[in-house]
Amino acid sequence: MKLDHQLLSILESLHDAVIVVLTDYTVAYVNKAYTEQFNVPKEKIIGRNLHKIEENSRIIEVLKSGEPLINDCSYVHSLKKDVCANITPLIEKGKMTGVVTIMRDISEVTNLQEELNRYKMYSSELRKQLDQKNFSLLHSNVYKMKTVVSLAKKVAATDATIMLYGESGVGKEVFAKAIHEASTRHSKPFIPINIASIPDALFESELFGFEEGSFTGSRKGGKKGLIELASGGTLFLDEIGEMSLNVQAKLLRVIQERSFNKVGGTKAVPMDIRIICATNRNLSEEIKKGTFREDLYYRINVVPITIPPLRDRKEDIPFIIDNLLRELKSKYGKHVIVDEEIIEVLMEYRWPGNVRELFNVLEHMVAVCSKSHFELEDIPDYIREGTESKLADPHILQREYVDKKNTNYQLNEVLENTERNLIEKVIKVSKNRSDAIKTLGISRKAFYSKLKKYDML
Repeated sequence: MKLDHQLLSILESLHDAVIVVLTDYTVAYVNKAYTEQFNVPKEKIIGRNLHKIEENSRIIEVLKSGEPLINDCSYVHSLKKDVCANITPLIEKGKMTGVVTIMRDISEVTNLQEELNRYKMYSSELRKQLDQKNFSLLHSNVYKMKTVVSLAKKVAATDATIMLYGESGVGKEVFAKAIHEASTRHSKPFIPINIASIPDALFESELFGFEEGSFTGSRKGGKKGLIELASGGTLFLDEIGEMSLNVQAKLLRVIQERSFNKVGGTKAVPMDIRIICATNRNLSEEIKKGTFREDLYYRINVVPITIPPLRDRKEDIPFIIDNLLRELKSKYGKHVIVDEEIIEVLMEYRWPGNVRELFNVLEHMVAVCSKSHFELEDIPDYIREGTESKLADPHILQREYVDKKNTNYQLNEVLENTERNLIEKVIKVSKNRSDAIKTLGISRKAFYSKLKKYDML
């Protein structure tokens, strides 16, 4: 194959590397850009068999198939480079005489892509770590709670309106804060509002703010409302079930129009916030009663999340205690150890006030504790009484009474006899020991400890 002078001049002037290979796999030509870009002298490649230079070259594939490869990217081992090439058959009088390849070194692009992929992976890992940190207080080993936390993590990155359901004290605000911290709005404010604490007459001015002179006694210069203070961040509407119908109508309009007017103002202010609501009420029932607007319900109930009560996830109590005690130890300057006996007593209580009640009980215990560890006496009486009454539940077995006038037993002996008899009877009426443990409402470890104590193993 001969290349005329004009064609050679064109090929030599190109900035892209060019290599021509004949059908017998002999390299017939490389241009100046090829030798410069890949640092390969012409005499070291021209006239050589391509098989010996690059055994798995994509050029060889085109020589065999006769089909061109356009924008084909691959790694060339002999050059130690990533290249992108157009590999085209040369046809003369209907017969393929060779292949011309125009290629470009894309190693830098490949390196940048790899660096970008590493950054994305690092960013993803960092996001996971941040999520774990943000949701650390909501760690759980209970399936129901783990599912709820997983859902919260999924929707945190979106701007979807979230409706948190749960009994009083389950930690709805903790959930809301975790969602905010895991969202793209985490650097902006998190503004919580307890609806029940704001009188209807003041709600509009508190939420939307007011202009100067909008009413008698209004602050000079006006006032920013909570929506404006939360701009770019998250507005948490707690106890939304307590909101009056009048206020509900105003909130619905703001959500629909994504803007609001300050009290006494005429200009609409754009609203850029994420809304999270919470309630301990059944809003569906409130709608039936006519105390909650159905149209508002559908606006705020986009992603409903129901937080289980503490009694349904008692396995989490030791972890929660550990977290809460860190705060209380710092507050009171005390280092108090909580042992397994104390935890077992606390786990046997039903916690109608949920995590909030547990926090208050622990604060009581830290405040009254005079030693380096908790003792049973540090636990409030009603907690211990509640535990004892559960073990003597009349729905399990009939209560056993002791006639204090006709017995010589000491109190400890009476309690031990009652406990032994109760355990024996529960075991007899239970399918297996796991069923007995569930009926007694104690931990497996405590159950077998008592069996050992009363020689019942």
